[in-house]
Amino acid sequence: MQEQIVLTSEGTKMIRPYQTGDEDPINTLFTNVFQKQRSLEHWDWKYKNNLLRKTIVTVAEEDKEIAGHVALVPYQAKWFDTEILFGARTDTMVSPKHRGKGLYRLLNEEMIASAQQNNIDYLFGYPAPKAKILFEKYTGADEVGFIPRLMKINRVSSLIINRLPFLKAFHSLLKGVDIFFRSKAYQLPEGYSLKKIEKANHSFNSLWERGKSEYNILLKRDADFINWRFLEHPDFTYQVLGLFKADHLVGYVVTRVEEKTYGSGAIKNGYIVDLFAEPAEEIWEILLKSAITQLQEADLIQTWALEHTPSYKILTRKLKFKHKDAPMPLVGKKLNERLSEQVTLSDWYITPGDVDSF
Repeated sequence: MQEQIVLTSEGTKMIRPYQTGDEDPINTLFTNVFQKQRSLEHWDWKYKNNLLRKTIVTVAEEDKEIAGHVALVPYQAKWFDTEILFGARTDTMVSPKHRGKGLYRLLNEEMIASAQQNNIDYLFGYPAPKAKILFEKYTGADEVGFIPRLMKINRVSSLIINRLPFLKAFHSLLKGVDIFFRSKAYQLPEGYSLKKIEKANHSFNSLWERGKSEYNILLKRDADFINWRFLEHPDFTYQVLGLFKADHLVGYVVTRVEEKTYGSGAIKNGYIVDLFAEPAEEIWEILLKSAITQLQEADLIQTWALEHTPSYKILTRKLKFKHKDAPMPLVGKKLNERLSEQVTLSDWYITPGDVDSF
């Protein structure tokens, strides 16, 4: 990508690739736009040390100040009968004081050029509502669909006390109600065992090969993906559990607990972040029940699951999860003319692990 300089009556705008030293001002911009802090370690993990070690970051500079940013995180993915390169569009942002000057459009146009130069075959993202409109407008991307969010109340007493603090005196009494919501601790069937994974090995590559044929489109969930996405994350602590049958890996599940503000206090949000397994419903059910047991101390448990997947059927029919809503859109754009297939959400396999914010 070459620098693109635009001269206007408002000053000089430059659209250019990331340079060493941009990290701090990019993170400052991130805080100003999203009202969240992000460490340099996180930036390095995401953009320098990602799976393919590719830094595909574009910035907008106006009068020597970084005023905008867009980036792609590359992933290997299965696309029907072939493996291709995906680019996850992330952290598209323009400083509030520099908006209305065309920077968002220029960044997205340059992002397409950068993606093509880096042999990205397909762009995808899960944008917020306003960003979705602009993503589609400036790149020609299409809406694939909205991802169902499933939720289960696990400890209703915490939700009531935080929402109605005057009932704190009855906390011990309300705890008795939890028994009607919380799932019982799950005992594995004979022949199965769960092991905490500290580092994914070649057995995850074999699992990927055995399970990938069930879906037309999904991110490559091999050992490298598990290690980078979950076990090397600089900020979040994930529990990665492998399910074994006679010492043979047949599936895995990833969970995380996060404390979030709720009412007058805070509650523990439990997430089933990712899971993948051999194509046997029994295995998926064991993994999901094991995940819920791991999240026993969470007040709420939630995850994403597409309606055609075994996860959705097991969670809603057997494990008392409710399909709460579908707030997250998937938007994509083909950059390789070889990708001729017409794509719908039923072609995909998606979990919260596909998004770095979970």
